[in-house]
Amino acid sequence: MNIVGADDDIGNDNSVPGVLASKLMPPADSPTQLDRPHLVEAMYGAQTARLVLIRAGAGFGKTTLMQQYAARCRAAQRSAVWLRVDAADNDLLRFLMHLEAGMEALPIPRSGTPETVARPAGRLPDRLLERIASCARPFSILLDDFEAIQSVPVLSFVQRLIQALPPCGTLVIGSRVTPELGVGRIRARGELLDINPAALRFTLAEATAFIREKCELPLGDNEIATLHRCTEGWATAIYLATLSLRTRSDHASFVASFSGTNLDLAEFLAEDILVRQSESCRTFLLDTSVLTQLSAPLCDALTGRDDSREMLDYLERAHLFLVPLDNERDWYRYHRLFGSFLRHRLHVANPERERQLHAAAARWYIDAGRPVPAIDHLLDAGRPEEALEQIALHTGSVLGAGRIRMLARWLDKIPADVLASRPRTGLTYAWVLLLNRRYADAMKTVHRILADNESATDRDSFAVEAEAVRCVLFAMNDQVDECRRSGLAILDQLRPDAIFAYCSLANSLVYSLVSTHRYDEARGVLSRALQRTQDHPFILMRAVTEALEANIDMVQGRLGTALARLESAAGRDWSNLYGGMSGGKTSIDVSWALVLYETNSLDEANRLLAGALPFAKGNSPPDTLIVCHLTSARIAYARGDKELWQRLLGELEQLGRAVGSARMRGSAWLERARAATLEGRFDAAAQALRSAALHGEWECVDVSLRANEIDLSLIAQCRLDIAQGNPASAADTLVKAMEQATARQRHWRVLKLRVLHAMALAGMGEQEQSFAELTEALHMASQEGFMRTFLDEGENLGNLIGLWAAHHQGRFGSFGIVPGFVERLLAQFAPAPLDAEIAAAVSPRAVTGDAADALTARELDVLRMLSAGHRNRVIAEKLFVSELTVKSHLRKINSKLGAQNRTQAVAIGRTRGLIQ
Repeated sequence: MNIVGADDDIGNDNSVPGVLASKLMPPADSPTQLDRPHLVEAMYGAQTARLVLIRAGAGFGKTTLMQQYAARCRAAQRSAVWLRVDAADNDLLRFLMHLEAGMEALPIPRSGTPETVARPAGRLPDRLLERIASCARPFSILLDDFEAIQSVPVLSFVQRLIQALPPCGTLVIGSRVTPELGVGRIRARGELLDINPAALRFTLAEATAFIREKCELPLGDNEIATLHRCTEGWATAIYLATLSLRTRSDHASFVASFSGTNLDLAEFLAEDILVRQSESCRTFLLDTSVLTQLSAPLCDALTGRDDSREMLDYLERAHLFLVPLDNERDWYRYHRLFGSFLRHRLHVANPERERQLHAAAARWYIDAGRPVPAIDHLLDAGRPEEALEQIALHTGSVLGAGRIRMLARWLDKIPADVLASRPRTGLTYAWVLLLNRRYADAMKTVHRILADNESATDRDSFAVEAEAVRCVLFAMNDQVDECRRSGLAILDQLRPDAIFAYCSLANSLVYSLVSTHRYDEARGVLSRALQRTQDHPFILMRAVTEALEANIDMVQGRLGTALARLESAAGRDWSNLYGGMSGGKTSIDVSWALVLYETNSLDEANRLLAGALPFAKGNSPPDTLIVCHLTSARIAYARGDKELWQRLLGELEQLGRAVGSARMRGSAWLERARAATLEGRFDAAAQALRSAALHGEWECVDVSLRANEIDLSLIAQCRLDIAQGNPASAADTLVKAMEQATARQRHWRVLKLRVLHAMALAGMGEQEQSFAELTEALHMASQEGFMRTFLDEGENLGNLIGLWAAHHQGRFGSFGIVPGFVERLLAQFAPAPLDAEIAAAVSPRAVTGDAADALTARELDVLRMLSAGHRNRVIAEKLFVSELTVKSHLRKINSKLGAQNRTQAVAIGRTRGLIQ
């Protein structure tokens, strides 16, 4: 470290240059400066702080913040002295002269004769400190670019200055490094306000305001969020990115690729940061840039030096974009942009050195028993054979931990001829590609491995496992008949140790068997799979098995059993069984959410789906993606959030295009058709159905796929026909569909079809038959807890159920309907007047207004308050009558409406249009 100045008596030199006025003036304001009021007010309001230390690397806005603080002082008539220090200020006399010149603005009493520049420096420090200590009005001294100060005398003076400050004085220092001022002692006395890089980083809201308001760039929310994430709120990086963005139209692609190699940013990093470091420091930075995480022992092994601990400490003190990863300061990482800048610079300057460094890092990680980073470094070192050897050693644990995307990333980098040397690992690659929904790549890999190993002694076992991959691919692509036919023939031919292949094929077979109505065969396959995998680490398949069992229950109308099964499965600690792999838990959570949705437990269902959706988008099969997105969308729709509903459907359609799933795309259009029908936008509903038909090749009379059990084109078309006043054609179609679904034990579907059939009969004026269908539907639904099957058909069905309830008046129990179910169901429908056409067809008397004429104005008031959920005491208070009077009104209302209780009175009142 270069130390300038050694004695306080150095100042007897008349050759010292004069004061530079420019050093005493803050930089001019820039129109792109972003106000940081929360930081400024924290500084201004720090009454007990003698020192405000603003410390961060280059470009974090230290000077800007000090400018804004100085402006705040001026606005409050608080004196402020600004001094921009530089390397020449390591001369104590020069520093003191400029500080004294700046202090001329302070309202400090003076006595005696003016001092001259030739007075000894030994007198000047004391004089300045006396003047500062005697100041009675609030003031601040601001020292910018303080990292330039290395002189012991100057640092000692500043420490004395801090001690001499009166209660009304504050010293503000902006520095790239933590200055040697005894900061720890000042902090311990409670006299320090420390503004570090974390505090200076722009928040997402600040970045948004800066980009849109200051830089006037119309970036979208997603682009701003991406830019904020990759810059980590570093102000200069964001600004430099906006300079490049001004000349480009492809904002999204530029932001996605923004890194330390950006020309403007790289120039700034090279000229303003890297060039300031010593040769030893620059070499250390470049060598260690190949690491995603840094520790002193690893850096020593990598670079061959023995001072890595000291170097890391220096980099942290100097705020050279080193981010600690633990409280002990054992592990660090570089700021993302700084790291990418260093890596690019190393790669261009010395690619051979780069490969050697990666190889050294790999050896260290292998010795440390950490194969994951070791494999990454071996691949970056250009050593695929060694990397494949490590992959083969650890495939089981990596796959069991659910790191399938990482495994795919590794194996994607292995040349085909190298991969062919380890056919077992090649088959694993095929499974990994499949799980990442890269179906075509998976099949190509299988064919290539088989072709490369035609003469292998155990080729038959390769062929069987390859066929297993193919069968699972059939299931993923909705070719369930092909999966069933091929898979049953080879399931028991798989090797005993091929547990992952066996379980994957077994689960795909169960799904295919259930989809083709072979429930007993499906349970047989599940039983065999559970016995075979009882004590194996791939017990994660049990989670998928639980979801499949619940699927069978749900299809067959046993909602209560499915709910109990999934609640039990969710209560297990699956993470301990399969190393945190998300796939099994995602299967349980999505199935559980669907069951909870049917019971109308929307909050709990939404919570599960919010947690499952990111994992489902990562590697789940199309069926899970459809359930996840459609159920989430319907919850949003039920809550009136049309924007989220549209976004989820759009995402489902986009994912469908990405993986080539016609069913995912068609499902999104069927949901749009449902909503448009309920809203009375019949042209839009018809158009949505036509769009769904373009992707309808998955629909087959003999196949029922789980995610679309009650979401088919047939159902959507019948719903639209009923709403448009064409119930007769819908009724015929629904009767045939019910017969078919009943024969195949698809009782959940039967329930939905029966509900729609009741609505069709009502539209045809067949009241008795309509009520009979509703009775059957309500009986089954109440026993199992189905609610959304009704609620998702909208207010017209609610009106019809209200009429049914009024007609049967207290006889619900005689139909085997669980007490309270109808009342709960009616309470969930959005209150709305009964559709006049349906009401006239079902109950002409219902809209005559006789009841309205019979009820007095006060009785109508009471009925309206009942519908709002008010109790007798509240109604009495609102009407200024006694509770006895309210009870009297209620008896009269029930008598006139023919109701048995207040719930029925409200239902009848709604259906007859008396209340809204």
